[in-house]
Amino acid sequence: MRKLIEFQILDRNAKHYGLDLFELMKNAGTLVAKHVRESVDTSMPVLFLCGHGNNGGDGYIAADVLQKDGFDVKLYSVKRPVTEISKRALDNYSHKIYNIKDFDFSEAEPVLVVDCLLGSGIKGELRTPYGELINKVNKFENILSVDVPSGFGTLNSVKPSQTITFHEKKLGMDEISCGEIFVVDVGFSSDIDEFTGPGELLLFPDFDPKKYKGQNGKVAVIGGGEFSGAPSLAGIGAYRGGVDLVHLFVPESSYEQVASFAPELIVHKLNGNIINKEIFAIFEKENFDCVVIGPGMGKHESSIEAVQILIDDFENIVIDADAIKRYHFRESNILLTPHLGELSRLRIENDRGSLMSFAKSNNLSLLVKGEKDYVTDGTYFKINSTGHPRMAVGGTGDLLSGLCGGLMAKGLSPFEAGRLAVYALGKAGELCYKEYGASFLPTDLGLCISKILSS
Repeated sequence: MRKLIEFQILDRNAKHYGLDLFELMKNAGTLVAKHVRESVDTSMPVLFLCGHGNNGGDGYIAADVLQKDGFDVKLYSVKRPVTEISKRALDNYSHKIYNIKDFDFSEAEPVLVVDCLLGSGIKGELRTPYGELINKVNKFENILSVDVPSGFGTLNSVKPSQTITFHEKKLGMDEISCGEIFVVDVGFSSDIDEFTGPGELLLFPDFDPKKYKGQNGKVAVIGGGEFSGAPSLAGIGAYRGGVDLVHLFVPESSYEQVASFAPELIVHKLNGNIINKEIFAIFEKENFDCVVIGPGMGKHESSIEAVQILIDDFENIVIDADAIKRYHFRESNILLTPHLGELSRLRIENDRGSLMSFAKSNNLSLLVKGEKDYVTDGTYFKINSTGHPRMAVGGTGDLLSGLCGGLMAKGLSPFEAGRLAVYALGKAGELCYKEYGASFLPTDLGLCISKILSS
């Protein structure tokens, strides 16, 4: 099962990669018609209730097919379609269309009501006339919802006897909310499903104007000692992910350089020159939404011990750079971000099966950086090909780990944060090359991340 937003992402990416969404809509409508044909006799009235979006477009196509097959079909429309492909479905529909206000069948009559009012793209509570329509529809005994029941996920939704859904079940679908569920394939290829694209940008959380400072995310970055610039760039990456506050915890040897890097960074000086478990005496005073550990940290035994303590006691962690190794993991929202060299420390091969198996067996997500980036949570696998060769410059990986931390602090899962981060950073690299030329720096790259996330 996947969240509803995943299917909006899939549609947007399919369009980006040249798939004809109208052909997919025709496939969907034809499969709905096939399901109806196999479920009821031609003598039973079939009443299509169509909204103005793509869900309604599926209904126009299905109703057209069934009428040509001799079924007793009436189609009721809330209003004219507004999306490009649903308009095409309407243009191809050559039968009478009834106004939804004329929908006055008695629920005692033996009919099939096909619910094509609202799909998976709705936000918030229902607007007029959908709430009233749903109450009216729910009085009928035989209801088929298309893709999802209208109002799915809200306080007022259609309660169908059957639901025919596309590609895969949506999160929350069960017999209580959807009746008997039928999953059909409308033609999305595995490549379209796996490649990142502009659809990933839909994952970026909206800003809530009612939230005050700190409520949009608070990130801790633990690193430095060996390399002072790394935690600073990770902190900038976290800010570019849209969080309100970023705290950096660095050893004495890194403090002056890191503290002078950017005034937005809140820098804490640790005793000594390496990261160790004593950090938690300071760290625990703050309530962080995500912790990024590893950038510039070094591989000292006491530093690795501190990472294990963090894994044992904290939720939402990005483990990067020197901190990457095998630990005793638990199910606690962890994202590992190795490049190919660091991947060897995990003793796994850089292939789909090995990466997915490691992620699944350790209850974590992996983001493997390379010419193509791979992101997996053990169940799903994403491939990202955005970027520019200049992004091999030192510091880009630190920026990425911070960006992942910022996105996780704003509520994304490690898998969601990883795939959005690699896509957005790659597109930022492409934009950075256009704006700053072939020798751009990670600090330039940081400026472009916000432009991509807002597009």
